[in-house]
Amino acid sequence: MKPLLLGIDGLSYSSFMKCNPRYLLALFSSTFRGVVVNRSPQHPASSWMSILQMQDVRGNEFYKSLEETPLLIKETNAVAINLPITNPTYGEVNLPYGDGLSAKDEINKVVEAVLEELEDRPVIASITALDRLLHVNKENKCEIYKELDDAVKKLINKADDFIVFSPYGEPKSSSFCDHEDYGVYLSTVPRPNEHDVVKLPEIGMLFKRIVK
Repeated sequence: MKPLLLGIDGLSYSSFMKCNPRYLLALFSSTFRGVVVNRSPQHPASSWMSILQMQDVRGNEFYKSLEETPLLIKETNAVAINLPITNPTYGEVNLPYGDGLSAKDEINKVVEAVLEELEDRPVIASITALDRLLHVNKENKCEIYKELDDAVKKLINKADDFIVFSPYGEPKSSSFCDHEDYGVYLSTVPRPNEHDVVKLPEIGMLFKRIVK
């Protein structure tokens, strides 16, 4: 079993039609899908901690450090890669959360780390490029979607079970807490309620169920 929880911060259904990410659209047609709800303020750190602690967490800044390993990581024995709960990010890959890092560089580092770790244990990983860069400039959005689409294909082909999601939609302004309210959910497991949106703590609970 090779379970993968992959967050792509800022991934949005609203940009699927414009940017046409072919592999992600294929997943949309062939896997369980849904909509993740997360209303403002949607800071990366509190959004991810709501998943990792499997309960609602509020806040509008990055953690300076963590006193304890987040609950989901502890209970699944998963390796964390590039999680935006601290700045630089938390886990096996530590990268600055800002617009100075290119999408390609981040994606390559995350993909390499996930592929290396997934053979041996569950992986919880994040790719932050869309969120980091679209807060500043949306001109290259579809180029980033193409890079992400290729990366997701490589990772999903190596995973047995997966959840690919975004904890919120596309950035709406330069504020780290300002995004579309709705993110993406694509998975080998159905959402908890077929007729309802997916809440952040439920994503953590679903991944724990996959692993156990």
